[in-house]
Amino acid sequence: MTQNAIIYARFSTIEQSKGYSLERQMKNGREYVERNGWHVESELKDEGKSAFHGSNRLEGTALHTFEAEARNGLHRGKILCVENIDRLSRQGAKAAAQLVWALNGHGVDVATWHDRYIYRADGSGDLMELFSVIIKAQMAYEESLKKSQRSKDNWAKKYADIEKGAGVTFGGKPAWIDTVDGKHVINEDRAAVINEMFDWYIDGLGYMAIVQKLNDRQEPVWHTKEYKNAKGGWQFSYVYRLINGRTVIGEFQRNGTETISTDFYPAAVTLEKYNRAHAVMIGKPKLAGRDSKRKNNLLSGMVICSECQKVAGYENKGNSKHRYVTKSGEVRLYGVTTGNHETLVCDAYRRKHGCQNKARHYYRIVEKAVLDTVLQLTVDDEQDTEQQREARDAIGSIERDIALKTQQMNNLVDALADGGAKAIVSRIAMLETEIDLLQGRLQAANDRYLIASSAPSKSDDTEFIRGLRDELSSDDPDIRFYARSKTNAALKRVIEQIYICPDKTFIVEADVAVWHFDETGKVIGGQAL
Repeated sequence: MTQNAIIYARFSTIEQSKGYSLERQMKNGREYVERNGWHVESELKDEGKSAFHGSNRLEGTALHTFEAEARNGLHRGKILCVENIDRLSRQGAKAAAQLVWALNGHGVDVATWHDRYIYRADGSGDLMELFSVIIKAQMAYEESLKKSQRSKDNWAKKYADIEKGAGVTFGGKPAWIDTVDGKHVINEDRAAVINEMFDWYIDGLGYMAIVQKLNDRQEPVWHTKEYKNAKGGWQFSYVYRLINGRTVIGEFQRNGTETISTDFYPAAVTLEKYNRAHAVMIGKPKLAGRDSKRKNNLLSGMVICSECQKVAGYENKGNSKHRYVTKSGEVRLYGVTTGNHETLVCDAYRRKHGCQNKARHYYRIVEKAVLDTVLQLTVDDEQDTEQQREARDAIGSIERDIALKTQQMNNLVDALADGGAKAIVSRIAMLETEIDLLQGRLQAANDRYLIASSAPSKSDDTEFIRGLRDELSSDDPDIRFYARSKTNAALKRVIEQIYICPDKTFIVEADVAVWHFDETGKVIGGQAL
């Protein structure tokens, strides 16, 4: 039977600049798989992720997802193909060995095409395999450590030169700065745009209003790291950072906080104008912090515009203060009570970036319709049966035993690396056998849990939903946040999209049905899928 192979490729920013390209890794990986007669099931990529700092194993990366799936038995019998062990980890011998053995323990072979070595999950390897992982991983770690130290030394010298006033230039300069004959030169056109932003802000416009003016007149977006796709228009976050940052007055800051030069760049705006803008900023009423409105939007990440297929924004315009400047220059703030006015609106329309869907949907109506109609579908898996609880307890107990024995084996491996006796090798072999047995028991427990999860739930769904609904509007902010976060995560598992339409109707598309609601939240159509 042909073995399924997963090719994994990774590069860091430093490696990319030195020619360790993703394309080369993928090409060599495919050729290696073909030579061995395996079938390429999928290809995983982590771009710009450092294995020295373990960034390629953090949540959200391809390797993290693969490890999680392997732990759940989804890749048993497959083979993970990489160029070298250091593509998986450069954090030293112990981290690399643990990763390879963990994957082997979950039934995944690991192959390195650089030296054509395969670390088998069936335990057919010998003591030399153990030493192979340790030696290769330690060499990769020491190499990365040297590179990291050289990089730190280079940056330390650059920072020292900047503090001394030396003319230092390097990549990553601001978008309004050009480099001419090795010197920083202001881009007059872009500096003029920045000055307009500051003038508008001083005149009382907010960040979103500035974004709207720039997009409304189709001001070309600058090609920076965060604006790789200029079609997206100007964004709130970039305008916010421009006006709040100190780079526009020529300062160079280390790590975004410590100023080490006050005139490193040519100033795009005068210090007087910058201070005027920030005086306005201080005088503006402060908005409530995120904690006071935590998770108000229960439908976050699910609502899109039916016209442009872009994300819809959530707005909460409740009680507010209006700023008024008298003829004498006195600033007065007037409180206005408008009630809690929450709406959903197309973000592209709000930013005046091409979409004409200006319909505003009352958020509370949409939320209530979704909860009343769909939430019942999301809670069956929240209630464990007795069989599920027993299987889950067994899984927890076995996993603790595996973790304990794995730690014991790691300690012995450390001792072996320092020069140990034959008794240590014997004990490692014994622990490997015990871990294999536990892995078998764990697989059986997982199977029992899956079977129990497939059985119809006997819990009272109505009471569960009623209890959950009460928590969603609890006076206790922590209870409310927990309940709304839990419900948001559950809804995302079954709701494909929520479409807001120009006629103020909205459509909820789940994995089992589609519902069409009018602007009052009444069902006017739909069908089962």
